[in-house]
Amino acid sequence: MGDLKDPQLSALNAGELDLYVDSMEPSRIDYIGNQGWVDWHIRLQKLNQQAVLEASSMMEERTKETLISSGKLPVLVYEAICIQVWRTKIYPQIIKLEPAPENTFGVYMVLYHEAATVGLLETVLFHEDGAQCISEVVVDLLNYAVDQLTALLALINNEYLKPMSAKELECETAIEELERQKRDLQFDISMRCVSIVRYIAEHMEVGGAGASISTNLYKTHDVPSLLTHLLLHEPWMKRNDKGELQIFNYGRWSKPSAEDLSQLHRTEAQLWLCVRQLLLEPRLAHYYTIDECRRSAFCKLQAKMTEPMLDQIPPLGDLKMFLCRLAVGDYSSMHNRTNGVKNPGCTLIEIVPQIKDSYLKQVHKRTKTLAKSQLELFHMDGSEESRNMAKKLLESYTSDTALALDSGGAKCAKCGDKASKKCSRCKTEWYCGRECQVQQWPKHKEICDQFSKICV
Repeated sequence: MGDLKDPQLSALNAGELDLYVDSMEPSRIDYIGNQGWVDWHIRLQKLNQQAVLEASSMMEERTKETLISSGKLPVLVYEAICIQVWRTKIYPQIIKLEPAPENTFGVYMVLYHEAATVGLLETVLFHEDGAQCISEVVVDLLNYAVDQLTALLALINNEYLKPMSAKELECETAIEELERQKRDLQFDISMRCVSIVRYIAEHMEVGGAGASISTNLYKTHDVPSLLTHLLLHEPWMKRNDKGELQIFNYGRWSKPSAEDLSQLHRTEAQLWLCVRQLLLEPRLAHYYTIDECRRSAFCKLQAKMTEPMLDQIPPLGDLKMFLCRLAVGDYSSMHNRTNGVKNPGCTLIEIVPQIKDSYLKQVHKRTKTLAKSQLELFHMDGSEESRNMAKKLLESYTSDTALALDSGGAKCAKCGDKASKKCSRCKTEWYCGRECQVQQWPKHKEICDQFSKICV
């Protein structure tokens, strides 16, 4: 297994990168699942793998630069919103049409597409030219990202972080397993959207959209309160069914190392920096009223601001001072009786999000028809064409690059430790040894059967 810093490990060569980026176009919902779309799904995954590879080793970040110089970042925003609409409108119809599917691989592929898109967006946005490149779709992206943070709170409130017992996992039907995978992907997407919201908050002035972004952050969505609730819930940590602590890093849960425990978790750091950005923003007084309910939520944060944390992120000192003033009731300068709007400035043109509406129009009164035709595409009918397609997909999910990026190498599907043995039948799951493989078999059997049937 290549190390992340191994320059030999690469998902794309330079020619492929330019070709893949040049060919990027926003998808139509009715194309999802067809041959052309599957090819695009594989290209997107490889772009995502290559971008992560470049960001995590000291390589030149060519994927970022190519996406930005070609002006293709907005395509990723369209793509994420396209799958969000598919997931809310078409997916439920597919489940109604086939409540006991033989294989769920095709549907999972579409759900995974959104996670790969958001992963690539998160990696590429931390580039100073990125903000300029997305200026035309920034309000759409903000609305999408805030939707995902709201979905994260809903997951937490529905006990997503509560461990499932081995018995519960064994008894899952194919649909229950798909629903669980859908929640796992939603969680991953939401965690990445924390960075995206912070990035937008730090680039409010981009492309003259400052007033519209502020209105969305403070009034339409009350993002400061949303982030505060997430900080209080600490969704990056949970206990497994044995009561052991696990933390969430780059798409998977694992046992924290001593270093992990001494450092602020990356999501927690992003949340704190974003709260700081929003509460210390000079525009706050014009857009936001700190009423008693908000004040008490913000004051709860104060207790979480420890000395080791301030040592790791010194700029949070300003936020601590702000919260201290708030706690003693000195918030007259931030609070007034005109519903938080002292001088709303001259917002003559408000930028409204349009991408989601355009996708909703594409599916209006067609959800059943689309679900029916896509279900046929997902069936993998055993023909030469569908077998080749499945093989290509599997290779893209289980390539050396994909595994090396998955927290630095293959992990055992049962215990999460480093793994060196692969399931010989489906070649998709890894184990540290025979014992874990046997214990995991009742859970793995379903997917193993699907993959081996598809690829025979």
